Amino acid sequence: MAAAGQAGAGPAEDYIAARDKAVAALVAAEKAGTSPEVLEKRDAADRKALEQKMRALIGPLRMKGFTATFSPGTLLEGNIDSGGPDGLLFAHEDSSTYLLVSPEPVFANWLAARAKGEGAAPALSRGIAAATASDDFYTLAIGSEAAFSRYMDLPVTAAEGETVRAAIGLFSQDLPANTLPESVVVTRVANGRVAVGTSAVELGITALPACDKAWKAADAKTQALRTAAEKSKNQDDPRWAQANSAEVDASLAFRACFAKEAAGKPFLAAAVKRAEALLANARSN
Repeated sequence: MAAAGQAGAGPAEDYIAARDKAVAALVAAEKAGTSPEVLEKRDAADRKALEQKMRALIGPLRMKGFTATFSPGTLLEGNIDSGGPDGLLFAHEDSSTYLLVSPEPVFANWLAARAKGEGAAPALSRGIAAATASDDFYTLAIGSEAAFSRYMDLPVTAAEGETVRAAIGLFSQDLPANTLPESVVVTRVANGRVAVGTSAVELGITALPACDKAWKAADAKTQALRTAAEKSKNQDDPRWAQANSAEVDASLAFRACFAKEAAGKPFLAAAVKRAEALLANARSN
């Protein structure tokens, strides 16, 4: 992902300051014993005011079939909807496609905060372009309650003045085993905006026999270790941890096989086409 031009701050800095002030006030109110009902009303009012600022920052965006809502879903810290990027989340009417659009300085500020979190991927602290190489980036930006697992990057074409990256993968709450990917993700940086999106993709296949074979061979080690650990009846048996590592290895083996088998296949072209369509939506203005 090539580097984009530097976006100016200015009004974006004012937005960040207003957001931080609102969050701090809510934290103080909660500590002071304010009732949940009152906190929710204050949160709604604060987000409405921030949404007006956000829409002015982003400017007009026209995406047919999409409805925009303000992100994050709440400013109340600790809530599941509080950690998302600040921006406008465009959802398609068929619920298959989502696109988060944010001013570049505001998004960079959010990313820097996420990079300081416990266990954060090192790539998150290296800027937007580097962060897109991390699965955690898409988990945090648009994953909601599911984690993103990348199967392979997709070869998409950048227009003049923009930087783009795309991948195909799976959003899930469990570690992918030999499950085929179901989503494409894209990131676009241009004109002072960052757009991060995901769209469901139909590959038209039900299995990749060669990859199932690779996964089963690797998964056999996982099952053997778990069986041995269970028989020991020892919660501290090191084979529990070894089994978890083997499970990750099996998942990675399937994904690596998928990337190899996908070359030249029609389903790869379909995934690239879907990603390009999502980028076309991101270019709307």
